[in-house]
Amino acid sequence: MGPMSEPNWPRILLRLLGRRLARTRGRITVEGARGPIAIHRDRWGIPTVEARSDHDAWFGLGFCHAQDRAFQLETLLRAGRGTLAEMAGAAALPIDRLSRRLGFARTAARQLPLVGPDVRETLEAYVRGVNAGLAQARPPHELVLLRRGPTHWQVTDVLAFAGLQSLALSANWDSELARWKVLTEDGPVALAAIDPAYPDWHPVTSPVGASAGPPTGALAADLAALAGVMGGAGASNNWAIAGSRTASGHPILANDPHLASQLPAQWYLARLSTPEWSLTGASFVGGPAFPLGHNGFAAWGITAGLADSCDLFIEEPGPDGRSVRQGTELVPCEVQREEIQVRGGPPVVEEVLITPRGPVISPVLDGVDRVFAMRAAWLDPLPIRGFLSAVRADSFESFRRSFAEWPGPSLNIVYADAAGHIGWQLVGQVPRRTSGFGTLPRLGWEPNAGWADEPVPFDEMPCALDPPEGFVATANNQPRTSGSEPFLGVDWIDGYRQSRIVEALSERHDWDAAACARLQVDVASVPWRELRSLVLDAPGVGGRGLALLRDWDGEVAADSSAATVYELLVSELASQLAAGAAPQAWRWSLGAGFGPTLPRTLLLARSLSQLVHRLRADASLVAPVLARVMARLESEYGADPAAWAWGRLRPLRLLHPFGHLRGAARIFSLGPVPLGGDANTVAQASVHPLDPLANPGAIPNTRAVIELGNLGASRFVLAGGQSGNPLSPHYGDLFELWRRGEGVPIPGEPVATLRLDPQS
Repeated sequence: MGPMSEPNWPRILLRLLGRRLARTRGRITVEGARGPIAIHRDRWGIPTVEARSDHDAWFGLGFCHAQDRAFQLETLLRAGRGTLAEMAGAAALPIDRLSRRLGFARTAARQLPLVGPDVRETLEAYVRGVNAGLAQARPPHELVLLRRGPTHWQVTDVLAFAGLQSLALSANWDSELARWKVLTEDGPVALAAIDPAYPDWHPVTSPVGASAGPPTGALAADLAALAGVMGGAGASNNWAIAGSRTASGHPILANDPHLASQLPAQWYLARLSTPEWSLTGASFVGGPAFPLGHNGFAAWGITAGLADSCDLFIEEPGPDGRSVRQGTELVPCEVQREEIQVRGGPPVVEEVLITPRGPVISPVLDGVDRVFAMRAAWLDPLPIRGFLSAVRADSFESFRRSFAEWPGPSLNIVYADAAGHIGWQLVGQVPRRTSGFGTLPRLGWEPNAGWADEPVPFDEMPCALDPPEGFVATANNQPRTSGSEPFLGVDWIDGYRQSRIVEALSERHDWDAAACARLQVDVASVPWRELRSLVLDAPGVGGRGLALLRDWDGEVAADSSAATVYELLVSELASQLAAGAAPQAWRWSLGAGFGPTLPRTLLLARSLSQLVHRLRADASLVAPVLARVMARLESEYGADPAAWAWGRLRPLRLLHPFGHLRGAARIFSLGPVPLGGDANTVAQASVHPLDPLANPGAIPNTRAVIELGNLGASRFVLAGGQSGNPLSPHYGDLFELWRRGEGVPIPGEPVATLRLDPQS
């Protein structure tokens, strides 16, 4: 969004626009409800929706989302439709261009007739609630400042939003691009050097605690397939503990999904109650789903599964611009004309070429000199169910079966229930490739390029029920040992967080909610255990840097100066080694992106294990790099190490889309506050190796611990608060609890009740 010229506009906002708080008391008549609805809110603004029917429960959730997150809903709707630039100007154009090219709205329109009637009823009820909530409230401050009103929601907007989330959590297409960049700039030897497989010593999800084993050779196979045309040189934690390891004898489930450090959070805490069921937990704004929660009997939580459901294909367009090469022939393609309205400027027209593999996306990517088309499971119109049926789950089997219809993002779902069972299921459509492994773009014109008609059957997806270890856990790590069938991908995140969780869960048999909450904020560095001797015993290492690291306890704590030395050291070492292996494209090997549409890639996710692997062979770089790190710290922050505390040099800011505007940060954003942790600690606070002191890119912006034997002891929290209104007391009132690793019960004691009556 463009800068605003008024130097005192935050003060004007306060004086002229008013607080615009959500109405939480009294009685109002709304269009779309079928019966009376009561919305009870506690001291944190968390609602309990009491309704007499399924329809009205979901209507009430949509109504609450609209009351508290109207601007967030507007941005989500516009991102799915590709109309953000119409509201926000040219700065939002890259998002619109990608959205129009991928065609989230087009897919949603084709998908809607395929969803089951019960699912459609839920979607329609939620959308009616959203529209009723928007209609009864004054527009949010942001829309007033932008001189726009809220847009009427449609059911297809919810489906398009599901596609957006699938893109955001997709594991592989960005890594394919980064690999391609390294390959074309520096050659296959460089790519093999900077992109080793998931470490064979790192853990998998099942069997619990097992190591991954030797790599499959998928990258080597895909490199061989491209040899003839080469002319030269995404995070979260969850676990479920069986009653055999808990103090109460009942299962406990914990989850802390990791997403962007934004305000408001993508999550919204709520409880829905009908005569037949109840649902409590963290809903996702923009849809009627609780990816984290419980229904009184079963509890569940998610992490990104990172199974490879998306591929890129290199295309050769014909001279007419409306066809592509297929074998030795040119085949016609659909051409979709998309006109994007841009606030303050002329419209932008995208001519989208839709090949037999999928839409061409390369025009929206910087630094790409080939034509790339994308094929993704979530761009196919398919039925969707998943979390929408979780409210009635009464067993692990009934819960998991709902995800046989789940074309959304790949997810690890852990499960626990009041009958004493715990489980894990990897969900999401995974293709069967007719050739290759999807680690690099394929040649679209080859006869065997593409996917088989049917994906991996749901019953072949990894799953576990009541493992003998007494717990299940996932942390975006490799799900099964290398070579297991079916092939699911290669782009898993380093298993350090998984190692620490498995280690901790194995150590005791008296787990309770408080202990799980403490584990969620654990900042122990498992990589340092592997690096410690390699660094301290490296030739030539000495001085203050050696002394600080030798005495360091390995905790990436906010008040630790040694942690800062460590973080800067490993980031600089990763950069030096990458530059040595791939001098032209090394930045892409560490996550550099392709312009505003794709500012970073997931290829950086194994930078620490790569570093360990390289230093085991040659640690001669450690001493000079450590000397440079120490010189930088002393030059920029003074000679006293007390001034180098990790949380001081790399604090956390929760950023609102308006937070970058002049004078607006104190109203729209929260922080800075000291924060410990890094990308490989259980307490996620991601560090980008190209800019290690930048604001954490991902944090656990919601956390929950659910005790099945005592649901009242369960705790939930957000990084920020329930409201998206910066003048609401609930904009940031949960932030301090989140920082301390604490939470609140749901439902809490009601302090206000709003009653909704249907129009007669």
